[in-house]
Amino acid sequence: MDHSFHQSAADTTLDQKRLARELNDRQLEAVETLDGPLLILAGAGSGKTRVITYRIARLVSSGVSPYNIIALTFTNKAAAEMKSRTMSLLNRGGMELWISTFHSACLRILRTNADRISYPKDFTVHDATDQARLIKECLKELGIPEKLFPARQTASMISKFKNKMMGPEEAEKELSHGRHREFLETFHLYEKKLRQSRSMDFDDLLGKTVELLSKDEQVRKRYRARFSHVMVDEFQDTNVVQYRLVRILVGDGKNICVVGDDDQSIYQWRGAHIGNILNFEKDFPEAKIILLEQNYRSTGNILSAAGAVVSRNPNRKEKRLWTRNDDGDKIVLYTAAEEMDEAMFVADTIKEHVRKGGGLDDVAIFYRTNSQSRVIEDTLRREGFAYQVFGGLKFYDRKEVKDLLAYFRAAINPLDFISLKRIINTPPRGIGQTTVAKMETAARVNGTSLGATLDDIGSIEGLNAGTVAKLETFREALSKVRTLAATESVPEALSRALVETGYLKWLEEDKASESVSRIENLNELVNAATDFCERSEDVSMISFLDQAALISDSDMIDEGSGPGSVKMMTVHISKGLEFPVVFVTGLEDNLFPHARSKEDENQMQEERRLLYVAMTRAQKKLYLTHTMTRRIFGVSQSNMPSGFLDDLPPEIISTQISAGSSVGHGVTYARRRADGGSFANATPAPIKPFKPAPSKRSVDGWEVGMKVIHPSFKVGVIRDIEGNGDKSKITVYFPKFGSKKLVKKYAKLEKIN
Repeated sequence: MDHSFHQSAADTTLDQKRLARELNDRQLEAVETLDGPLLILAGAGSGKTRVITYRIARLVSSGVSPYNIIALTFTNKAAAEMKSRTMSLLNRGGMELWISTFHSACLRILRTNADRISYPKDFTVHDATDQARLIKECLKELGIPEKLFPARQTASMISKFKNKMMGPEEAEKELSHGRHREFLETFHLYEKKLRQSRSMDFDDLLGKTVELLSKDEQVRKRYRARFSHVMVDEFQDTNVVQYRLVRILVGDGKNICVVGDDDQSIYQWRGAHIGNILNFEKDFPEAKIILLEQNYRSTGNILSAAGAVVSRNPNRKEKRLWTRNDDGDKIVLYTAAEEMDEAMFVADTIKEHVRKGGGLDDVAIFYRTNSQSRVIEDTLRREGFAYQVFGGLKFYDRKEVKDLLAYFRAAINPLDFISLKRIINTPPRGIGQTTVAKMETAARVNGTSLGATLDDIGSIEGLNAGTVAKLETFREALSKVRTLAATESVPEALSRALVETGYLKWLEEDKASESVSRIENLNELVNAATDFCERSEDVSMISFLDQAALISDSDMIDEGSGPGSVKMMTVHISKGLEFPVVFVTGLEDNLFPHARSKEDENQMQEERRLLYVAMTRAQKKLYLTHTMTRRIFGVSQSNMPSGFLDDLPPEIISTQISAGSSVGHGVTYARRRADGGSFANATPAPIKPFKPAPSKRSVDGWEVGMKVIHPSFKVGVIRDIEGNGDKSKITVYFPKFGSKKLVKKYAKLEKIN
């Protein structure tokens, strides 16, 4: 095939005058540096995509064939945008520009060359769902209970090894065989079955390509000869395998250009290795480094605030963003009494923005974890604001929330067969589709509902004794839920139903990160019920279910593409986006930074970068909020403000304090800001160390000062006990999570001698 390239007259449109007119000095320098290793440190909002596309276009207009250029990025959207803009710059279509994601590029290479590593070229690619099913097959064959080794968690562990170019043999050397025997056996069998079925998972697309290019000199030479110029976007997000792929493609060549920002490296949890960008000059000693520091997105005050936060990280490339934009409004720091107050502040501020002529599509609301969205959603809905939730379902559409509500729907209305079928085997209790089919047959024959067959299990033909016992257990759980709905408050009924149905135990035994998130969402559902009871006249379970149904069934705004709606998302999802008005909520210790990051300095640095990313999404207005108390498990707990807030320059901060936040540590924090004190150097009010009362409070063998252990919060110390009997409340201080007030009956505390 002839891949020669003939420069057309159209290419000359990208001349020096045009480049100088459309690029700033540093951007122009990056675009004109066509040979040798090049590191472009592109700060937030500095025109990174513009530089990449102009540089590709400049290469082509200078005579480099499009066939000899490869540009790698992380999302299909980014790749499509880069390709479209490059072709537009050159005023040409139909060029063979290889601009794609890492996975797409690797699949393309493997489709041509898979036979060189003993795979057919039409091999199957397993997505996450296929992968989970295959892992389940392996667990079943090995006799390993999935309850103890969930497929998703196992898949995540396998992925972490593959992202380090490590198979089961290498994993054996790194892990204790005794402690991880079941995982290692599953990993071995999983790989065997992939090979037997001639399949690859997503991680294999990268790993097998590196294997192919490493072992097959002929293929390696072919691709190195083809790609004389290699470009990588979002270089700070590359993992070990992706970096090895890039190094192999470059070989002894020097024409590699990487673009990224170490201050925006926020994906360590999925394998990204920040050392790739920090050590680029060590790997390429001749590298030229160009800093893109002029920001086109944000006001001067926003940049100053964000820079003050991220500059505290020790391991970073020094850069200082600046802008020709105005300083703009001060950053608003709002101290809320609790999360409803926080949500109302957000809603009231949006209302004022709209009153002044702004649009809802100007506004974005960020949070650290998905469970935080519920209160804000409820508030926006009550205030009549359209909104979209990105990166996940709306709160009441989430599986675990719908599951728990389905228990009450089925308990209250025996004719609701949809809810019954949803939860009859959730959590798993051994009631499969065959049994449900037999129940449906019995219902048809007897002219009753599916739910009614539970009251006459003997009428169901073909059931063995074990299945009958399982149905009886389920019937008893449903009966308890029915009683809870009739006799307890909505929050109490929901909390106890989690225990009576076995749902909470099921999630707690599943160690996957998604189960932790589901527990958080169920805790938030209890909080939602508490809010509901505080503001509603009819506080029955049926009324609560009706409200949830209306939200779930009629509010489909996030199905649209939508202008005219507020955008809601986690901070991770916000990366790469920009909005005129941004709210960053929940800036509290143990939430942002997250409690799981507290003991790892690298993770704490990533949390700081995460806040930097959130702040630099804002173009004109930035609001930072935190609460003095937040409900956890339906009980309010006190929260310290995020330590990151102490780094904000006081002269560009406008502090606003809720009228309800007049007690506790929060007012000291807020007042020293309102009084113009130095955030970084201010001395907080002294906190008196906890001392048990001289006469120890003791209830049923539990004492103040006693060490205890909790299934989720681990080791803590009892600080207070209120009331007597099963409904007494125990306040426990946990070093990682702060103080928690727990109902003794449901706390699952164990004493430590």
